[in-house]
Amino acid sequence: MNNKKIKNKLEMEWSTLNEELKRHNYLYHSQDSPEISDFEYDEKINKLRHLEKLFPNFPNKESILNKVGFTPSSNFKKIKHNMKMLSLDNAFSEKDVSEFIIRIKRYLNLSKDDEIEFFSEPKIDGLSISLNYFDGNLFQSLTRGDGEYGEDVTENIKKVKDIPLKLSGSYPKEIEIRGEIFMEKSDFIKINEMNQAIGEKVFSNPRNAAAGSIRQKNSKITESRNLKFFAYAIGYSSERIASKQSTILERINGFGFRTNKHSIICKNLDELIRNFNQIKELRSNLEYDIDGLVHKVNEIILQERLGSISKSPRWAIAQKLPSDKVETKIIGIDVQVGRTGAITPVARLQQVTVGGVVVSNASLHNEDEIKRKDIRINDIVVLERAGDVIPHILEVSKSKRLSNSKPFIFPLSCPSCGSKLHKQDDDAIIRCSNTNFCNAQIVERIKHFISRDAMNIEGLGEKQIEVFFNKGILQKIPDIYNLYKIKEQLIKEKGYGEKSINNLLQSIENSKDSYLDKVIFGLGIRFVGKKTSRILALNFSSLYDLMNSIINEQIHENSLSEIDQIGEKSVRELYKFFRDNSNFKIVEELLTHVKPKQIEKPKIVGNVVGKKVVFTGTLEKISRSEAKNIAENKGAIVASSISKNIDYLIIGDKPGSKKKKAIELGIQIITENEWINLIND
Repeated sequence: MNNKKIKNKLEMEWSTLNEELKRHNYLYHSQDSPEISDFEYDEKINKLRHLEKLFPNFPNKESILNKVGFTPSSNFKKIKHNMKMLSLDNAFSEKDVSEFIIRIKRYLNLSKDDEIEFFSEPKIDGLSISLNYFDGNLFQSLTRGDGEYGEDVTENIKKVKDIPLKLSGSYPKEIEIRGEIFMEKSDFIKINEMNQAIGEKVFSNPRNAAAGSIRQKNSKITESRNLKFFAYAIGYSSERIASKQSTILERINGFGFRTNKHSIICKNLDELIRNFNQIKELRSNLEYDIDGLVHKVNEIILQERLGSISKSPRWAIAQKLPSDKVETKIIGIDVQVGRTGAITPVARLQQVTVGGVVVSNASLHNEDEIKRKDIRINDIVVLERAGDVIPHILEVSKSKRLSNSKPFIFPLSCPSCGSKLHKQDDDAIIRCSNTNFCNAQIVERIKHFISRDAMNIEGLGEKQIEVFFNKGILQKIPDIYNLYKIKEQLIKEKGYGEKSINNLLQSIENSKDSYLDKVIFGLGIRFVGKKTSRILALNFSSLYDLMNSIINEQIHENSLSEIDQIGEKSVRELYKFFRDNSNFKIVEELLTHVKPKQIEKPKIVGNVVGKKVVFTGTLEKISRSEAKNIAENKGAIVASSISKNIDYLIIGDKPGSKKKKAIELGIQIITENEWINLIND
């Protein structure tokens, strides 16, 4: 298999895995109802990260690795954070922590012998919360949400006794305290025992119980749950309150908050690992769940220099704790059809409790995974759990296999439409190619269209979409906008009433002026995720503009590829989608109902906004990585090679061939100091 075929296969594997992880992100962050364990999620994330490292500029789509949390629920008011609430990158071994330190030193232009002080603290398995104070009074509290916008849960947060409504001591005029809401193990057991006795929902673990308690509309229920809170950082502050992370926690204590007593300062890798091992031994005796330790650079000035990547700070990492293991039996294997035709096998398990959580099914990913582990119906399997609902199938206990056991044979035809399944040479996933007439794919595309990251239509659940499809009420995406015509019929549907139908129809009405990128993403085009949809929305004035450009060949595929960060796979699927007559007609019909708004372009001012720049040679004052990051924050576009479209070549020591080529092309060459003066002018 040549390199192009290998790359195509890996990109398709990436796409399937990325879409799967988006779904799990939604279930965990938005629904407090995860379907896979932390371990399995982390394993999938690591696999995705590995795939992205295999080829330069791969993938050119919306990666879940760049996403924080999930879009806030419309059940609560959505409010923008003063400062983004990022998530953390993970470390699973001592080597990962060592590489984290090496990356920091390289970014800061430090030698390997230079010491950096770290602050190490337990990572509470709870719900992240932002608390905003003005003149010492709590006035607003937000969940993490998608990192940029959170849910306003102020009234519920006021019922958490650990959180002061008025700060103590000396405090800034404005300050944001960040921390974790959690439920102690003993309270979790009591709530589940009580709920079981009265027939109410039984929570799967303390984290979900805490998150569900904060997202209650009735604050009295929140108050009854005896929630706890540890503060661990500040966000926005009108004045600097300390120069180190450790002293920030001391100040936070003085404001009246609890902080974790197991947090300590470590001066090197050995001390970090020693503390990790000590907390690992202590874990079972703690009153609350933890899933790892967070190691942070202690000096705030260094934190500010290091900054962050798209979803996580460079100056912190979460080292995850090991998982629990248990055995159970596979009683069946089902296959599910996704919106792109991907066939995913799911194991139905004999119900088992692992780490205090009852589980009954697990994703088997794809046919190759089943073959690699030789997973069969009636097998006894070893499950591994690292903190949440459905565990990872670690291995098969082959010594306990039945003598008449037979390998699982993947179906040859689609379980939904009966079409022949196929697997291309460059694709790890078996697919149904009956895109336009496979009922399962159509239903999944409708589900995707209404999802929160797309059109955010609430009141139309997944099960209800399936019912409506089977009844002929919803046969394609535009049918959503005709539901108002059968309002009286809908009111009579099971699970609905006049109020819920009115809410649904209002949500549908609200979606009609969604932003253009949301509509593009909602179409569910393969390899066109949120990031790619946003880039397209910034480069085309309307969906008609994009469609007509493709249909009328006003632009060619190569020119579409030249749009920064739009990859070959995305371009290919865009042309394939809009040149399909059935898709084109559906989008035309959709646009009779929906009038997408143009998104606002980022308002960055300065001398280098929109300028294309290349760095070469060794810089003296900052590392190359830090220089590129600063350039992008100033609105410049950083390229890796010299072409006639480059505006500036910034040179350091020993610039090499790029300087020679820049001279030949007449590109302006400037030194590191000249560049710094330019961006600061």
